[in-house]
Amino acid sequence: MKDRLEKWVVEHRNDFDDLEPRSDLWDRIAGDMEKRNAESIPLKKYAWVWQAAAVVFVCVTLGLLVERSLKQPIDVAGPVEVEQEDIQEVERYYTALIQERKAEIRLVMSQSDVMDEQLLDDLDDLDLMYAELKKDLAKNQNNEKLIHAMIRNLQLRVEILNKQLKILDQLIKYENDENITI
Repeated sequence: MKDRLEKWVVEHRNDFDDLEPRSDLWDRIAGDMEKRNAESIPLKKYAWVWQAAAVVFVCVTLGLLVERSLKQPIDVAGPVEVEQEDIQEVERYYTALIQERKAEIRLVMSQSDVMDEQLLDDLDDLDLMYAELKKDLAKNQNNEKLIHAMIRNLQLRVEILNKQLKILDQLIKYENDENITI
């Protein structure tokens, strides 16, 4: 197919060559291009107006942003006023929770003849750390880091006790399952 098309184009080449453009065509195209260039010059004359408008817009926007930010009060982090009552309430809550969990653990340990001295030692260490933090708080009232450390200590103690209760429950279930198996 391609060979036949090429052969036909080669045979009729002279027919294509007789269709040449008129000589005035290129002159007319060149004239049209010059006319277009002449018409676009006025737009370039006013380009600086658009640039100036853009600069003014940016400056006004920045000025408004700066003015708005200056009007807003800056919140300076000062010492946090924490009410002693709030601290005592949190301490009472966690202390009651810790005592409850310790009682549960002691009950489970006594029923299953399991004694975990390491756990009791770790809890005593956390109690001592908490007592030291409490002494430091008495010296440095409203120290936010100290208050957070105390609360974190209480939370850790509760987490440890909860995990230990789960472990003891699993241990008891395992022992019961062994006793049931025949």
